[in-house]
Amino acid sequence: MFHLFRSRRQAYRIMLGVILTPIIITMVITLIPGIFGTGGTTTRDDTVLAQVGGEDITAQEAQFQLQDYVRTQRLPQGAYSFLAPRIVQDLVTDRVVQMEADRLGLTVTEDELAELLRTQMTFLFPDGNFVGKDQYAAFVQERFNKSIPDFEQSLRKDLALVKLRRLVTDGIVVPDSEVKAEFERRNEKVRIEYASISPASLQSSVSSTPAELQDYFQKHRVSYTLPERRSFQYLVIDDAAVASRVKITPEDLQRYYNENRDRFRVQDRVRVTHILFKTTDRTPDEIKKIEAKAQDVLKQVKAGKDFAALAKEYSDDTPSATKGGEIGWVTHGQTVPEFEQKAFSLKPGEVSGLVKTQYGFHIIKVLDRENAHLKTFQEVEPAIRQELARDRGDTEKTKLADAARAAANRHPQDLAAAGRDVGLPVLTAKLLDRSSPVPGVGTDPALADSIFSGVKGSVLGPVSLTGKSVVAVITDVQPSRPAEFSEVAEKVKSDCNRAKTQEAATARAKQLLEKAQSLGGDLKKAAKGFGVDAKTSDLFTRDGSIPGLGSASILKDAFTAPAHSIQGPATAGLDQVVYKITERVPADMSLYEGESKMIRENILSQRQNEAFEIFKDALRERMKKQGKIKMYQDRIDRFIASNRG
Repeated sequence: MFHLFRSRRQAYRIMLGVILTPIIITMVITLIPGIFGTGGTTTRDDTVLAQVGGEDITAQEAQFQLQDYVRTQRLPQGAYSFLAPRIVQDLVTDRVVQMEADRLGLTVTEDELAELLRTQMTFLFPDGNFVGKDQYAAFVQERFNKSIPDFEQSLRKDLALVKLRRLVTDGIVVPDSEVKAEFERRNEKVRIEYASISPASLQSSVSSTPAELQDYFQKHRVSYTLPERRSFQYLVIDDAAVASRVKITPEDLQRYYNENRDRFRVQDRVRVTHILFKTTDRTPDEIKKIEAKAQDVLKQVKAGKDFAALAKEYSDDTPSATKGGEIGWVTHGQTVPEFEQKAFSLKPGEVSGLVKTQYGFHIIKVLDRENAHLKTFQEVEPAIRQELARDRGDTEKTKLADAARAAANRHPQDLAAAGRDVGLPVLTAKLLDRSSPVPGVGTDPALADSIFSGVKGSVLGPVSLTGKSVVAVITDVQPSRPAEFSEVAEKVKSDCNRAKTQEAATARAKQLLEKAQSLGGDLKKAAKGFGVDAKTSDLFTRDGSIPGLGSASILKDAFTAPAHSIQGPATAGLDQVVYKITERVPADMSLYEGESKMIRENILSQRQNEAFEIFKDALRERMKKQGKIKMYQDRIDRFIASNRG
């Protein structure tokens, strides 16, 4: 939370760069949150994937949205392949819905736009005052890569879509009876007695004959496929390969110091720890109570109580609180004026009184301070040597990797000769599949992608990995093929025995169920005869869990079958469970009033979402029949294929 009390100008810039308001997320009813359509072009070429009402949806537009979504949601690169088809469909649907909003004349006034910015983007109006056009433009450019007019036009379109959604869904209501029924369903509880039969306990009694193994293999042959495997020779360019090539003389170090003196100048700075009592968005009465609490903690500090312990217990600045309140080194201009003035007035070890800033009350302690000075050459020599070694090492690695590639191209049939040309040893990998670790390199998706993309005899690389590069020549390719029994005999045996133990566990659980029923529902007695213990759960709801079993959802009949009945077998992981419903407790209706509003809102939101999805599907089908939607499937297929990693 250190950014919360940086200087006002810096704080605004940080907030503008990272805050994505809920209204922007929810306004676009699509897979891609926070990104607005920019309209079509009139170009009719291979980049046009679809047309809606004469407007183009291009591959560039789809690619931008795909990349932005993967980046903002921090998804792996592999997500491209399954998101790409949905992207195109969502862009078409968004354009269809926008056309309908335009047809119905759902426009947005200047007052409505201003109210949206004021109420939903409050960070643009600290203390009720607009941050200014420059800061506003910086936010729009940084987050959306748009000018203010384009951004506001996008907001108008999206607000029109909100109006359309309301037009479609505002008539939906949720009856009280349905809310009550859902409350009862959510809050009803049961308690069970249960016994588990584990397949692992039956392993010693299960074996498979050669004939059974062959039969299992034939029935599941499609599951036994040997992956494509490849052999290759390769050169590894890493720190060890370039160590002898990097030379750093004392003159190099001194020259770097002389040419970069400004980098080694230290400003006046203090190392600060603090305890923050936030007062933002609090009433005057609440602020008085917070101040009283801060004064009490200050007295504890003055009395000698451990500052770090108090910060961990009381500070509202969570990130620094976990470190005992420490912020680190602070220079002039980094914090709001009140904080800076007090911090630079204290000597190491001194503690301030209460310091009031726009964020609340602070208790500040200075741990250390440094006056402005130029660090000596002796102080920074190790850091300079390390930086020069890293930079020159990276340069040498690049040069050596390029030289290795050139040498491999000269000797594609003899990588050993290429290795001699550049002074690198040649390594050999024999018949590895994609998941196999490469000796001296390990497992790396980028290297695997490169190795399995080439043909026999091709030179690949340099492939850049973490801290190293690889140049390789493919020497053999064995395509994926169905396995012969002898090649997977051990796996077949394991799989077959596992399946038989699972079947045995299910059969034994059914026997346990029948025995318990024959004993008049005495599950404990029946379980004892099967060598297992019956346990009793705590009360749980449909959305709850049972220790040792997992989610209550596995017990399908626990909330519908008669009380005291024996049920099962149910599958909990690998185990088979037989259970008895020992107690059923109705929902506590005294809690209904407190929860009914949330339940009603949840049901209503779900119904509205469903209704709007049905509306969009129907609208899309209608426009298809009217010939207003054109899909260029061959181009869409190419777009999807280009995003398969």
